[in-house]
Amino acid sequence: MKVLISVDNEGISGIANMQELWMREAVTDDTNAAIEGALAAGATEVVVMDSHGATKDNILWDRLHPRASVIRGGPNTPLYFLEGLDEDTDAVFLVGWHDKPGGRGLLAHCFFRHPFIKINGQVVGEGQIAAGLAGAFDVPIALVTGDDVVCADLRAFLGDVETAVVKRAIDHNVAECLPAGEARERIREGARRALERLPDFKPYRFESPTVLEFECVWHSHAKLLARVPGTERVGRTVRFVSSDFRQVFDMIILFRFLMLVGDKFYGAG
Repeated sequence: MKVLISVDNEGISGIANMQELWMREAVTDDTNAAIEGALAAGATEVVVMDSHGATKDNILWDRLHPRASVIRGGPNTPLYFLEGLDEDTDAVFLVGWHDKPGGRGLLAHCFFRHPFIKINGQVVGEGQIAAGLAGAFDVPIALVTGDDVVCADLRAFLGDVETAVVKRAIDHNVAECLPAGEARERIREGARRALERLPDFKPYRFESPTVLEFECVWHSHAKLLARVPGTERVGRTVRFVSSDFRQVFDMIILFRFLMLVGDKFYGAG
């Protein structure tokens, strides 16, 4: 049984901001707890995707569980935060993930704090996008770990997915964090239960044709994104439609990189 564990930073145990000096240790410990739970439930292959930031070098390689491999480096991984996903994958775990823009969760965003990204008219976060990509490979999301908000949000979106709440969001940069031992035990047990209940989970698929909308803050960003063939712009919103979610996902990632260019060269105009 193959498990892909995609690890972000914002939802990691004990983390309340991105300047925590011991971030890499915390990320590695949460990841190891998920690996241990997966192995206890019968996983035979565990691939970890270090998914946070441009260089994706958050996990301490020499402290990672010896039964797991890790994908790191960047910025251009073809499947972005689900690199390592393929048709042989049985389950995806989202470890240390965060709430979507406009939500009240800790460090809520979707690639940026702006723009809002909508799929079929609904504002989505990275978790919803990951679920759609995994579903395109016929693979379910089985576990989500992070604060109380992202766990509740993705349970509402996916149904009865396993979750491990490791902290309570109070404000954008404020959280009440569980003790380290309790948090990691929740992750470990959540991972074990997720694989034991794997037949309960179904791959998520967005309704097709799928409508992607980037609602930009700045007209200059929208004008830049609308240069991509197949898109259309209405004011500050850029729209793309496809019956293939992998095309939708590729457009999201392309828009993300273009937004970085826009921020650097176009500014907020």
